[in-house]
Parts: sequence; C-alpha cells; structure tokens
Amino acid sequence: MFKRNIEAELLEWKLSPIRKPLIIRGARQVGKTSVVRQFAKNNFDYLFEVNLENKETYRKFEAVVSVEDFLKRLEISQNRKFVSGNSLLFIDEIQESSDVMNLLRFFAEERPDIYLIATGSLLSAKINSSFKIPVGRVEYKYLYPLNFSEYLEATENTILKEEINKVKLSDEQSLHEIACQQYRNYVFIGGMPEVVASFARNQNYIEVKEVLSRLYDTYIEDVSKYAKRQSQKKYLEWVVEMGPKFAGERFRYENFGDSGYKSREMSDAFHVTEKVMILNQIVSVNSTVLPLNFKFKRPRKLIWLDVGIVNYLNNVYPEMLKGIYAGKIMEQIVGQTLISKFKGRSFQLGYWAKDKDEGNAEVDFCFQYKNKIVGIEVKSGVGAKSRSLANMVKVGKNNVIPVQISWNKLEFKKDCVLSIPFYLLERIDDFLDLV
Repeated sequence: MFKRNIEAELLEWKLSPIRKPLIIRGARQVGKTSVVRQFAKNNFDYLFEVNLENKETYRKFEAVVSVEDFLKRLEISQNRKFVSGNSLLFIDEIQESSDVMNLLRFFAEERPDIYLIATGSLLSAKINSSFKIPVGRVEYKYLYPLNFSEYLEATENTILKEEINKVKLSDEQSLHEIACQQYRNYVFIGGMPEVVASFARNQNYIEVKEVLSRLYDTYIEDVSKYAKRQSQKKYLEWVVEMGPKFAGERFRYENFGDSGYKSREMSDAFHVTEKVMILNQIVSVNSTVLPLNFKFKRPRKLIWLDVGIVNYLNNVYPEMLKGIYAGKIMEQIVGQTLISKFKGRSFQLGYWAKDKDEGNAEVDFCFQYKNKIVGIEVKSGVGAKSRSLANMVKVGKNNVIPVQISWNKLEFKKDCVLSIPFYLLERIDDFLDLV
C-alpha cells in the first residue's frame, strides 16, 4: 500500500476537538478501503470493519435501532469488545443500509468519543426522499485517483517528488526533462491505484491495459445499481460506454455519441453518473467578473474519472499521446488534477467562452481564486501561444490571472502569462500567490 495525500487530512480529523463521523466519498476502485485500513494501522490499536455490501454482514446489522444496538451487534459479530479511545469503526458501503446511515446523526450526538469513518461509492445514487444523509452531523473527505505526486511516491521516485516540491520561479529547473518524461508515463497509465501498483512492479504496459480492462468492466457492471428505474439503465450504460471517448471535449446531451437519445434522458444519466464521481461536467462561463456567471444551457466539457481509463477506451498506446489526441488528453489530465486538488462543493471549475456574437475565443478552464479569476490555457505542444487567453485578459483586465499549462518550464512570460509545466500543476496555488 502506497501513501496517499488524504492520510494527512484524516489525521487532522482524528485530532480535531469538534470531530464528527466522517464520510469518504469517491468512485469505485479509487482506494477508499485501502486508505482507511492504512490509516487505522498507523493511528489506532484496533480496527472494527463492517462491510455492508457483504450479504451476511448486512443481515447482522439489518433494522438496527440505536447506537447501543449497533455496538452490541458489532461486538457479538467480531467477538471482541469495542473500546472507543483506541479503536476505529469503519463502515464500508454504508449506502446499502438506510438504518445504519440514519444512525450517523446519533453517533455524532450520543457518542462523539467514537472515531467513525464510512465510505460509499454509490452513496449519492441512493439518496432520495427516504434515504438522506444527516445534514450537519457528518463531515466529508473526497478521494480521487492518484495525482502525479502520489504516482511518484508509489513508483519510488521520491527524490524527484521532493525536488519538484521545492521548485521556484527563479530556479534553473535542471530536472525539467526528467520530470516531463515521468509525467508522460503518468498520463498514459493514469492514477487508478491497482494500475499504478501494477506499473510500479514491472513497467509492463500490456499488464496495465489488462488491469484497466478489469476496472472498466466493474463500472459497466455497476450501471444497474445507479439506475433509479429500469428505463434509465440504457442511458446510463451509454454514458459509461461512450463517455471516455469524449473526455477533454465539449458535448451536448441531445444525440450524445450519435445515440439518437433525447436531451432530457441523457441529462438525467449524466447527472447520476456525475453524482457517483465517475465524471465531471465543466460548464461554460462568459464573463470576467465575480461571481462567475455559468451558462448551463451551453455545451459542456467532459472530464472523466481517470486518464488511464480514457486511454484504454480509446485504444491508445504510449507513442500515440501526441497530435490531436494529445490536445484532448492533456485537457483531461489538467481538469482531473484541478478537480482533485480543489476538491469539495465550493470549488466550481468552468471554461471561458465569448458569446457567439462577440467572437469565438475560448479558454480551456477558469475558476475563482481568492478575488481573481484564473484563466487556464492547456497546450500539448511546446512554445505554443495562447491567443484566446490574451483575449480573455483583454476583456477582463486586472480581474484575470492568465496561466498556460504546457511542457514549457516554469516562468513569467513576456506577455505576463504564468507558464506552469504539467508536472507542477498540483502546486498552482503556490505560484498564483506570487501574482
């Protein structure tokens, strides 16, 4: 098991005097269970794990009525006493039981001394009028596929990781080419934990694709679990099957992927799939003043869960990460990285585009950072200029911080654009604070 950045957040949660039961949200196969087990191993004497997806375990906790009732069943089922101070209670796939979910508020109110973490890959898909998360009684953390720094840690490139974390604008950046080569490997295989573990063992691209194939099959098999009604299933299947082919591109609901399906049905399917964190829809923005004015009726940009899955579904090999495909795949990885970095409900990632009657300028991504708007242009080639970004700056004047993400070195360019190499994207806030 390799180290994940969320472990530091979990330790803060443990030490907090106002701690509440914690729900870790994330798509299937991003490593939630492994993270919790590793956290328990490093910080507690005992782990009490309850997996409600297991039918036998579910029956043991069916129709549980109180915290005391739950703890009694827990001790009987595991044949050991639960001691709150040095034990972690881990409830996996909590969405399988509305009774256990409803108990979270009572754990918060009656037993704040208990360290409780819950996970649920399909949690959002299950929420309806009869199944609710106890608002104000729980905390949330979000887990995504490995980012580049986690990838370097997992592949035992820790020295390079440390050096990247120390890079400053004034540095010579002698490790730039080495970092770029490692990033190219990362872009191809992606950040799914099982895939990274496989690649770290033997650097075998064929095995990587085999693991990706198995992972993708699990998402296809899960589709029926997302559906709230049988008629919705075919639309969800189409999103999961075709979505990766449109990653990094704009799309419309109507006739998505030449399906012939109507906008209403596809819109519902996209929103359900987004809730279970398999994709993100990036909405257009047409203004350069705060607050950002999102245009929800315009085409959206699709960011899939993981770049490795996108490559697998497009049948791409490492040497094919160039040309037109490189353009869309680098937008995918930038979007994926920004979403995982600024995780949470308060972060809204958009893309900037002028109204049609004003021209056709478009900037790949934008978001609010403090009292400014960050405009990001992604360039898969070296030395490319950002005409649309310059247009956005001209319209927005001092409200816009222009950023180019590319294979170029870290620098302030002559046109005042902050140039950040792909491998330093996770540190974007460090450099934005210098503007």
